[in-house]
Amino acid sequence: MTVLGIDTSAVSCGAAVLKDGKIISDVYLNVGLTHSQTLMTAVDSALKNCGLTLADIDILAVAAGPGSFTGIRIGVSAVKGMAFERNIPVYGVSALEALACGVRRKNCVICPVMDARCSQVYTALFLFDGEKTVRLCEDEPLKLDELKEKLAKFSQPIVFVGDGIGVAKKYFGDGGGMEYFSALFAFQHGSSVASAAYMMYNSGVKPIDGDSLFPRYLRLSQAERERKTRENEK
Repeated sequence: MTVLGIDTSAVSCGAAVLKDGKIISDVYLNVGLTHSQTLMTAVDSALKNCGLTLADIDILAVAAGPGSFTGIRIGVSAVKGMAFERNIPVYGVSALEALACGVRRKNCVICPVMDARCSQVYTALFLFDGEKTVRLCEDEPLKLDELKEKLAKFSQPIVFVGDGIGVAKKYFGDGGGMEYFSALFAFQHGSSVASAAYMMYNSGVKPIDGDSLFPRYLRLSQAERERKTRENEK
């Protein structure tokens, strides 16, 4: 089973190849360019690095949200195109679950956080049971005060991961059971998306066809929110 995983949900861009549960190629870019400029370069490099082509891929996986509206659209559109070309089945993976899959640590609560602006983070909670990542709640946008209340219910250490760790660390500080994943691996990677998809496959979750893949936004875009505000004012 060979999986190509893609993540364009945040500022970084990643593409990786997983074969039978092992990451064999992982390309990560965080150079400030738009994902439309970097994604296909990352995909081509990830495949060439291990001597494969798209014809060798059994499953495509993409971070379908939450995250950057533009970034998610670019990643999802690219995967839909690749899936259509060769009729490859697809997994749309939660960007937060993918982040959690990169933290293989027991006896802690894994809290992926993505900067959602407006004093909010996209977040969810997970555990790692030694074999697989277990979801504790659904993805949601929360204010940091709301997240603090949610985390207060747990006695285990809280491990933050994701591009929102800077926001979380500024609010929660060090100590008090709050820990922050290594900055080297905290950001979104295609390898985590591929790993999450492989876990879904082994759990019996069936992939979908490319036509059925859509972004998963947790809130309206800024433009849509502003339009709604104007309509309400009228």
